[in-house]
Amino acid sequence: MAEDNGPPMTITMVVCTVASFLCMSLRFYCKHLMSTRLAWDDAVLAFSWLLFLVFVIISIKCTDYGLGKHVFEADVTLFPRLLYLLPIGQFFAVISIAVSKSSFILTLLRLVTQPWQRAALWFMLATINGSMLSISVLQFFQCSTPDQPNCVAGNHVIGLGVFAAAYSAAMDLVLTAFPSVVIWKLQMIKREKVGIILSMSLGVIAGVIGIYKSSTIPYVSRDADFTFGTPIVLIWVVAEISATVLAASIPFFRPLVRKASQLRESSGKESSHSFGMSRMGGRSGHSKLGSLSNVQSKPVNSDNDSDRSILPPRNANNKNIVHKTEVFTVEYESADDVEKATNPSNTREQARREMF
Repeated sequence: MAEDNGPPMTITMVVCTVASFLCMSLRFYCKHLMSTRLAWDDAVLAFSWLLFLVFVIISIKCTDYGLGKHVFEADVTLFPRLLYLLPIGQFFAVISIAVSKSSFILTLLRLVTQPWQRAALWFMLATINGSMLSISVLQFFQCSTPDQPNCVAGNHVIGLGVFAAAYSAAMDLVLTAFPSVVIWKLQMIKREKVGIILSMSLGVIAGVIGIYKSSTIPYVSRDADFTFGTPIVLIWVVAEISATVLAASIPFFRPLVRKASQLRESSGKESSHSFGMSRMGGRSGHSKLGSLSNVQSKPVNSDNDSDRSILPPRNANNKNIVHKTEVFTVEYESADDVEKATNPSNTREQARREMF
């Protein structure tokens, strides 16, 4: 059986597309649980996934025209269509990479407070998008033959492509340092800080993938058997985009983790207390009044004939028994409510913490 990189590329693309979509959807669902409005970073992330989807569809379609097969095994008559679609698909891929990283930077911009942090993030946002946009457009002007006039030499396009990919990967590594600087200063439980920092640092995976991808571009671009080697690069492109989407989505899963913890806590308390009274919300707090149901029995020496029909049977002493029940209600106040009432000036700090 002949070698074909098309099926592995297709399977990888489908899996990564579905996984990234599920993670992004969970991010939006968690924001709904927190009653948080969707912001610009959410819209940008959704837009990057749509670009990613277009790239995947075009790449899979290219397998019909020989992508994945060896040059000597493919139908040469289909190469014009392949060479027409490949640059278009790569355009959407490169823009998707830039836009997905932009979403993560916009999220960080909502957290940072220092001027130098904002300046550094805006610089990375501009340079990443500028380099990626340049290579995505420049590839359409690459010379098809060495002596073709009014075009850009292939070596220049390859060099710029390697630089853009390597720079984007390096910025992924730099961005992983920002969460530790920003999140650590928030007034949160230490283990929650560590969890958010680690989840927001998953962009390092995208950085490592991007570095390896940039090292493969020159070899594949200069390879005569480009139909067989190109899917390898495209697989790494898909992995980088998916890793970026996951890294931008997972930090927002905190409400799901908290809700699961609350359900476990509530179920444990319900099983351990026969009266079925469990503390809701999973947050530390105190009750202002204890809750009990007190049942008392008082003997009654006399009754009226009109009430006799509704009284229970008499006891051994020929006296009716009336049951009197006193019910006390419980007013529960959480610690967060007390903190909000006593510290109304912490609204900005609270908003930053509730982002996750």
